[in-house]
Amino acid sequence: MAKAKSIIEALEQFFLDCELLKEGCLRVDFLGEKPVEYAIETLPCDPIVKRYANGSTVRQYLFAFGSREYYSQERLQNIQNSAFCEKLSDWVEEKDRSETFPELPDGMEAKGLRVVSSGYLFDGSMKNARYQIQLQLLYYKEA
Repeated sequence: MAKAKSIIEALEQFFLDCELLKEGCLRVDFLGEKPVEYAIETLPCDPIVKRYANGSTVRQYLFAFGSREYYSQERLQNIQNSAFCEKLSDWVEEKDRSETFPELPDGMEAKGLRVVSSGYLFDGSMKNARYQIQLQLLYYKEA
């Protein structure tokens, strides 16, 4: 696989390897109306965490991992949706512990991948719902 040209492309490649995404498609900055779909969406933040004298920086990239799931009054379906969020959070935490990070573009090196917020129902209707987990990628960027 070719090296990613951007952080968002590296994240897409990283999450495509997640065995939990067995259903649906993964998109960037777009989540369709029909289940089951997933999306990686960038979030606003101050990117620089630490600045070094040589101009290099430690940075953060905040993003949301969203999913469009079936949703109803049926308790078991909604438990399954929440369980997916828990499992995805566990997967991210395991990748962070093992230091298995997205392969970033040249001049950048991932240092951490953290769950910022647990998965939650972001928007629901009687047919489907959007669940979301907020994440942070910490990385070093050469000057």
